Amino acid sequence: MYKERIASIDILRGIAIAGMILCANIGFDSGLPAWMFHAQTPPPTYAFDPTCAGLTWVDLVFPFFLFPMGAAFPFAMRKRIESGQSLWKIILGLVKRWLILTCFALLLGNAYSVSATAQPAWQVYIYMIALWAGMFMSLVRIKGKTGNTLNISGILTICLLGVIHVKWFGIPLDKGKCDIIIMILANVSLWGGLIWLLTRDNTRLRWLVFLLAAALKAMDSYIPETLSIIPSTDSISWFFTWDWLQYLLIVIPSSVVGDRILAYSRSGEPATIDNKGVAAGAIALAAMLIQLWGLYTRNVTADFIISAVLAAIFIILTFKSRNIYTFTAYTGFALMLTGIVFDPIDGGITKDYCNISYLLTTGGMAALVTSFLLMLEIRFNVRQRFLAGVGQNPMIAYTITSFLIGPILNLTGAYGLLSSLSEGSQFWGVVQGVIITGLMMIFTYMFTKLKLFWRS
Repeated sequence: MYKERIASIDILRGIAIAGMILCANIGFDSGLPAWMFHAQTPPPTYAFDPTCAGLTWVDLVFPFFLFPMGAAFPFAMRKRIESGQSLWKIILGLVKRWLILTCFALLLGNAYSVSATAQPAWQVYIYMIALWAGMFMSLVRIKGKTGNTLNISGILTICLLGVIHVKWFGIPLDKGKCDIIIMILANVSLWGGLIWLLTRDNTRLRWLVFLLAAALKAMDSYIPETLSIIPSTDSISWFFTWDWLQYLLIVIPSSVVGDRILAYSRSGEPATIDNKGVAAGAIALAAMLIQLWGLYTRNVTADFIISAVLAAIFIILTFKSRNIYTFTAYTGFALMLTGIVFDPIDGGITKDYCNISYLLTTGGMAALVTSFLLMLEIRFNVRQRFLAGVGQNPMIAYTITSFLIGPILNLTGAYGLLSSLSEGSQFWGVVQGVIITGLMMIFTYMFTKLKLFWRS
């Protein structure tokens, strides 16, 4: 009897979401060091500088969110195939998911523009809370007539708020305004899902698709004129651009890992991990953490040597006891070391503009953390239900801070108090982020416990 969910995948997604909310809500005027922010937007100005190479923990949250997405493909679609669904119906499901996420991204993008209006702040906060309620009703998954009625009510609520958006706030709806993170997820989910479907029984073919995607990314980065034959997406860039597909370099390897995890969960044979295996898991985590030192401080050569040595030690320790967590770590080491090699070729690792070094290195780091979590789950039955519960409800977690928690804190004056405390204080700058992130996690976990999930 195989498990419907693997806790490690949900935990990694929960970690990513918590990191995403934390980095967005720490005190920006509290004097925190540069490694607490994106490497390309360092303090004190936070101005975007694409020439500023490096990697911080903040730059990991998006890849750490993408990796579980790819790993979940086999769990979601293999089950549908085995239940007798036709491939066309599954593909239609992927397209439906893309459409929901695309509409969701456009809704969020237009909603954010309201906060920049000259309207009284309390009106904006009430609007945000009402919009979140509309999103909740329209997206929540409840079976039966009750669910259908609630979904329709939510859609009508959003339409009414759209009228208020235009007539009351005086802001026209704009298809060019979107939440770029959700839009990328929509497209990567669609294309990654299609790739998995086409290669579901042929992992080698999927790796060939990965190499093709890597080659196209390399050509675009180093000799872009060779890709002039690819049609321009300028006219439809509000919902699709080729650049978004570069993130398949993270999702495709993670789908291979997901296949192995699914096979393990169905085998019914408990993997045995001895003390050497536990030590190897710690080495995998250490290798991931080393990158945050080596690539941020730009000690790239030392970083590569140390990482290669750790990879060799890991292989020695696990050579006779290979299982799902070791396979995941081997994949992670291979991606990460290759990514480090590309660092000098790319002129330094950068999240924006995203280069090959970033995609491969962070994808490998996500795999190493997954390996460590799998080791804890298999050996010590560590399932961290709280973090996993947050990871199971990603869209609620992603929106609840900006549209519910934040407005409530502002209406009560609590946010103003936190902001005043954090100004010039590193301690309170971190505390502010921790409090807001903690509230997000508590509320999200509560919805998960109540089995209230959004369609995404």
